[in-house]
Amino acid sequence: MPETIQFYPFDATYKVVDGKAVINLYGKTADGRQIIVLDGNFEPYFYVIPKDSINISEKLEKIRIENENGAFFVTRTEAVIKKFLGREAFAIKVHTNLPASVPVIRDIVKEWEIVSSVHEFDIPFARRYLVDKGITPLVLLEAAGEFAEQKAKTAVFRAESIAQISGETMHKPKMLAFDIETYSPFDFAIDAEKNPIIMLSFYGEEFRKVFVWKKFRTDSRHIEFVEGEAELIKKFKEVIEDYKPDILTGYFSDGFDLPYIKTRADKHKIKLDIGWDYSELRVKSGRETTVAVNGITHLDIFKFIKKVMGIQLETYSYDLNAVASELLDEKKHDVSLAELPDAWDTKNENIEKFCEYCLHDSVLTYNLSLKMLPTLIEMVKIVGIPIYDVNRMGFSQLVEWYIMKQAPQFNEIAPNKPNNDEVQQRRLSTYQGAFVYEPRPGLYKDIVVFDFRSLYPTILSSHNIGPDTINCACCKETARAAPTDESGKHWFCSKRKGFIPVLLEDLITRRMRIKEIIKEESSEKFAFLDARQNSLKLLANSFYGYLGFFGARWYSIECARSITAWGRHYIRQVIGKAQKEGFFVLYSDTDSVFLTLDGKSKNDAESFADSINAELPGLMELEYEGFYPSGIFVSAKLSPFGAKKKYALMSQEGTLKIKGFETVRRNWSLIAKDVQEKVLEIILRENDTKKALEYAKNVINDLRSKKIPMEMVVIHTQLQKDILDYATKGPHVAVAQKLKNKGRPIGPGSII
Repeated sequence: MPETIQFYPFDATYKVVDGKAVINLYGKTADGRQIIVLDGNFEPYFYVIPKDSINISEKLEKIRIENENGAFFVTRTEAVIKKFLGREAFAIKVHTNLPASVPVIRDIVKEWEIVSSVHEFDIPFARRYLVDKGITPLVLLEAAGEFAEQKAKTAVFRAESIAQISGETMHKPKMLAFDIETYSPFDFAIDAEKNPIIMLSFYGEEFRKVFVWKKFRTDSRHIEFVEGEAELIKKFKEVIEDYKPDILTGYFSDGFDLPYIKTRADKHKIKLDIGWDYSELRVKSGRETTVAVNGITHLDIFKFIKKVMGIQLETYSYDLNAVASELLDEKKHDVSLAELPDAWDTKNENIEKFCEYCLHDSVLTYNLSLKMLPTLIEMVKIVGIPIYDVNRMGFSQLVEWYIMKQAPQFNEIAPNKPNNDEVQQRRLSTYQGAFVYEPRPGLYKDIVVFDFRSLYPTILSSHNIGPDTINCACCKETARAAPTDESGKHWFCSKRKGFIPVLLEDLITRRMRIKEIIKEESSEKFAFLDARQNSLKLLANSFYGYLGFFGARWYSIECARSITAWGRHYIRQVIGKAQKEGFFVLYSDTDSVFLTLDGKSKNDAESFADSINAELPGLMELEYEGFYPSGIFVSAKLSPFGAKKKYALMSQEGTLKIKGFETVRRNWSLIAKDVQEKVLEIILRENDTKKALEYAKNVINDLRSKKIPMEMVVIHTQLQKDILDYATKGPHVAVAQKLKNKGRPIGPGSII
């Protein structure tokens, strides 16, 4: 009689054992023990679509290649009826002996004259397993089988069967944050080959520690001295093995901390075999360096914040201090790292403040990870791939994997990724964006603002826009064509709902339901529900961009063009109707419309929105965003019109809403931002232009008299390209060159 266990999976990899691929699921049992669950009952496969629906199974089953790397062969085939971009397709599912056999056999088959196309050959085996088995990481599973004798740091369970048994989710994984400081003379490039790690900090629940290998007098209980760098690295291993974290988190730890630790460990011939199966920490170099550990989820919280949350942040920089300041209202310790080498070499009594600095960085990293964890967990549950992968994906990849997860339920075969030539061709394709109704500059009163709720997602869903519904034969004469301004008209099927519109409609309606539930929930549950609705929103809003993204499997520039065309159509329709009903249209951009009441009431404005909504299709809805007693639009340079996306509004509650001004830009000094915000506030709240002018003059006098602190006049700006590529050398380029001359690693993306 097989045993059963229940566990939450965190990650999945595979190993080849006795000529067979075995999935390794790393997780935690329901009673809190770490475990590796093995499943050897899943075969790699890909699809072949033959020409004229010819069954070529017999020919495929004869394929066998042997070379110095081993034997690669087809184990069996299945003839299946699938859907491919809205059309029924006869396909053959080709199973192989190993995951490595898939690309080898695919390269042979794709050249056959009788083959139309091959598909899904590039899906990583472990992710394929999760999708096909319907396994969502962090959600409770039950496995039947037996415990196995196998060399590992945790229990190993060999499963005969695995199934998801409920929606119960692991919400509180055990997390450990870490940080290092290295010996790097100021203004010299960071060099892991030459310069040692001099201190290492950890922070977790009821655990804080700093290891350092120079001794000094201290009363601190969390500072521990070691004999040298080699022992410091051994402590890195020891703490992780003793603490047993589910998640090891750092800030830019993919790009700096872990590769640096690995380089220094190699120097000392220390094996970083911290994986649950005694495997070593793996550093993978490429366009972006990534670091993985079998069993422990490595979370580089910097990457998640930059790629997924960055669009919602106001900070000009993604350094730890700026992000922690905005998200946590906490800052790094105020010490100068330029002084660290001197303290290390000669003034050992000053080292303690750097130890506290290093530890506090781990605290900030831990707290940021804790704050982001609900969003991370919800994104994992929606997209269906582990935290490690979600952490390193941009929105287009998240959308694609969400679609990939859903595809089997709809019997869909995924299109292939584009090759380099296709990518280059797609990059050349452009399309018209949103409509902008330019404002007249001036100070206005009694402004009402309306927004289309999720404009592009609801257009895509309501008009059934997708690569599998475009220009269908059944609706050519009856369907309403998208009002594109570009050449060529496109229509979308009105008889059969498309695959992508169905997925998107589900995301939108789920979010609407969650927002209703949120109103009645407790604070703890609220955090996860709010994270889920926000994740659904972020994902839904990315579908339109995904369809026009040159690297997408489900790419369709015609669909992207149609979505923006419908967007322009609806916003113009609202403007026209507002003018007809006597409202003064002040401004409009993409999905919002600004009207002044001009003698009408707020009830009139709300009735106007109701009349618009009565005519909108599907999920589309114009929402009443708010009423603002005063607002200002400023002139665009060399134009009689107001500047686009640049205005300030004062709400009824007295709060200032600023868009496009320097107060919300990342590359302006703090003094410019502060003065501009104060000037806008005086004008909109007090309607006193003389007072605003006097205030500005006083600050200018203070600047000239050098009464303003230096940090208030610093400007941060990003280097967009290599220094040599700039035709004119602006101030930030000149500063970048000086830094580079001093040995600093400066290049595109550097904040100057």
